[in-house]
Amino acid sequence: MSRRRDGVRWGRVVLVVFVLLVINVPYALHEWEQHRVATSGEQVTATVVEVTPDGDVANVAVKFPASIDPKQPVHTAKVDATAAREAERTKQIGARVLKGHPSVFHLDGQVRSNAALVVTVVADVLVALMLTLSWRLGGRIRRPTLVGVAVEDVRHGDDGSLLDKQDDGTYLVNGEVASTGPSSLVLALRDRDVEIHLRDHVNPIAIGERAQVRAQLVG
Repeated sequence: MSRRRDGVRWGRVVLVVFVLLVINVPYALHEWEQHRVATSGEQVTATVVEVTPDGDVANVAVKFPASIDPKQPVHTAKVDATAAREAERTKQIGARVLKGHPSVFHLDGQVRSNAALVVTVVADVLVALMLTLSWRLGGRIRRPTLVGVAVEDVRHGDDGSLLDKQDDGTYLVNGEVASTGPSSLVLALRDRDVEIHLRDHVNPIAIGERAQVRAQLVG
């Protein structure tokens, strides 16, 4: 009996790529912005609004000069203890600000957070685990194969899968031809396979194409 090779499910591939982009692109853009502000950011002196201790570090709230940030909203970042003490004493702190994007900045003594990296890595690992489980279990979660006897010749089928009971008790089976033999074929439906014994009927449909046939289920 001949059998087709499992093809690539491009719809699933596209979905996985989309999910990975959603997960990783924001982090990549954040890293790119941090690189830009470190290498080409404009050096300014920010006004310290508030310093709030937070363990070994401190949250420093600042405002940038109006020439850089006209609306002058308050920005907050974590800095080390030394920079925090100096900021609290002088009410000023040095900063690099990305020109035209004042929300992208780096304060002197700023402590880098790995939270975004951890979240991104964990999300990527979860996607990898789901792909692995889908690949390993995909062939096991299908329902048991049904067996039927054709009551007519096999003909070209439609998109999708169908197992529809007819008024006379037979079933109209529509799916992809997964394998063929001298007197049988297997139609792959969405959640199960149906093995059709042809008896005296013919099957002109090749493996990998859509087919449909009316059959009497026997098991």
